[in-house]
Order: sequence, then structure tokens, then C-alpha cells
Amino acid sequence: SIALALLARWTLLIRMSTRAMDMEPVQIPAGINPRQLLTTPTHYAPTPNQNQTKHCFSKYNEFFRCSRVHGEEAAQCLKLKDAFQSLCPIEWVEKWDEQRANGVFPGPQ
Repeated sequence: SIALALLARWTLLIRMSTRAMDMEPVQIPAGINPRQLLTTPTHYAPTPNQNQTKHCFSKYNEFFRCSRVHGEEAAQCLKLKDAFQSLCPIEWVEKWDEQRANGVFPGPQ
């Protein structure tokens, strides 16, 4: 009976894997790196269950400070960019980017 259960599971796995191969590839939206869909910022221990608004804003500012020093493509800066893109609503980021372009951003320039 154990052998039959294993055989049934094996058969089910084979059927599932062949169905997965028949699926259409996923279309990723323009401007999104596939890695961004799979990563989130690290756990923030001091406030694990609280609103992450401050965390979002600080990561956004830290990214621009880092990019000024190391360049936008530096590994440490890309981690910060991934973090704020994961935490922050896109509308906020667009607004902040527009404010930066106009020179009226309330945070560090």
C-alpha cells in the first residue's frame, strides 16, 4: 500500500510538471526586473507589525545618497532601490521623483 501511495504521488507530480511546461510564459511589465518580483526588504525588527511608511521614505532617501557616492548601478545602491520599490506605493515614488526634478523634494537632494 505504501508503494501504491508513492506511485500515485509520482504520477500526480508527472502530470503537474507536464502541465507546467504547456503554460504560456508570464509577461513581465516594462521597467520591472524579474528579481524585483521575488524580493522584499529584510525584516525590520524594531517595528515588525507597524506601518512601514517611515521605512519606505528612509530607503528612498538612502538610495539617492548611495547613488551620489557610488553610482546608481552599485550593488549596495541596487539593494536600497529594491527595498524602496518593494515598500513604497508607486504613486509616492512618482510624486517624489517629480518633486526631485522640480527641486522641491522635502528630503535630501
